[in-house]
Amino acid sequence: MNTIESLDTLIAIIPILKGAVPAQLSIAICDTEKFIAYWPGEDINLEIRVGQSLHHEEPLTQAIRNNVALKAEVPASFYGFEFIGTATPLHDSKGNVIGGIAIQLRKQSELIAIADQISGSLSEANERLSQVAEDSSILAESAQHLLTLAHQTAGQVNETDKVLSIVKRVADQTNLLGINAAIEAAHAGDLGRGFGVVADEIRKLSKETVTSTNVIQNTLKTFEEAISGMRVSIEQMTATVERQATKSRQVSDFIEEVNRMSDQLNEFAKRL
Repeated sequence: MNTIESLDTLIAIIPILKGAVPAQLSIAICDTEKFIAYWPGEDINLEIRVGQSLHHEEPLTQAIRNNVALKAEVPASFYGFEFIGTATPLHDSKGNVIGGIAIQLRKQSELIAIADQISGSLSEANERLSQVAEDSSILAESAQHLLTLAHQTAGQVNETDKVLSIVKRVADQTNLLGINAAIEAAHAGDLGRGFGVVADEIRKLSKETVTSTNVIQNTLKTFEEAISGMRVSIEQMTATVERQATKSRQVSDFIEEVNRMSDQLNEFAKRL
């Protein structure tokens, strides 16, 4: 029957009980007309004032009027947060209703919502990071393929340079042959005049071949230097991309672990 000696006796005990309970409670005590004591919790405060009259729709009013204990979940639309409340009538030694006690315990719906939001954000971040890691791997493969092509091109340039060296030697030999032919044509006099013209053309062609060969060699040298610089850049880019892919996978694993902890937090909050 919730019998007490007096409301003052209960008021004296409440601070002790409130301090002994390992939860943040909001406790209000009233007589049959008004609130006479109130202890808000750190995270739940209904801003009840001592001397505040009971509203006719107040759960305590209904509990006192009907002499019955009530329990209800109060939605956030009333006070800005969700809580579970009880309203219990109090009796004197003769069984008369002399007041009531109301206790409110805030539900951890905010914690659940935060955990859900964290979980959703982590899942989305993990998905995007996985895509970044996948793209980094693809980029690393492309860079590695490009590096292979650069090595192959450098090898082909070296082979081309060998061919040009052979062509230059042939041109030099041809030039020498033209010189010898010109000397022999001079010895032959008028009979060797036509042969001398051919010898001059051979020497001219040889010089043009040497000149062209030198131009091509200079071009190939510039091209080879460019390929060498490109190869160094590709190697650096490949190493950077591979490190990025590795770090992305590590961060993804970390996010996955935090996500599991968020799920555990959510389950814990639901049990509060």
